[in-house]
Amino acid sequence: MYAPIAPHPIGSQRTSVPKRPREEDESSEHSKRRKRSDSNTTMPIELGEEDRLLIQLKDEESMPWKDIAARFQSDLGKTYQIPALQMRLKRLRERMRVWTDTDVRALRMAHEYWVQSKFDIISQKMLEYGAAEKWTARQCARKWAEIDPGPTPYTSYDHHSTPSYAPYTMSPVEGPPFMPYLHMP
Repeated sequence: MYAPIAPHPIGSQRTSVPKRPREEDESSEHSKRRKRSDSNTTMPIELGEEDRLLIQLKDEESMPWKDIAARFQSDLGKTYQIPALQMRLKRLRERMRVWTDTDVRALRMAHEYWVQSKFDIISQKMLEYGAAEKWTARQCARKWAEIDPGPTPYTSYDHHSTPSYAPYTMSPVEGPPFMPYLHMP
């Protein structure tokens, strides 16, 4: 059994060290944050010595992982496990990956397809997940609006409304949503 947690009977116990002012926290926090780029592509990142060596040994010299770990030990005096080096390279490649205009265009088109077809997809999936009979996309859309009128992921806040919740039909990119199944006669 766990011991009950209650406040200290004398009151909260303060340490003798005074707290730092909030401004110090905010300024140090701000300096730690990375600046985000406004462009569609990722800015070239500054690679450290270890990252450059890792990319050179694996991509340019096609060296086996065992030898790469040995080179890190001999050249830099640092010992790394092979899985740690593999994960490091994977994350480096992800950070260095650049979104082209074609990629962004494809993302927008895929999102638009999802917006227009999501209840068709849901209707099909319901059969796979055990629904006794097929429901139309329109029926699914109406029932969903009935049972979940609140916000859902991948939405933005409607700046013109006064409720404290974000209407889930709003999109951060497009204007008012197109939901043909809710507007059919």
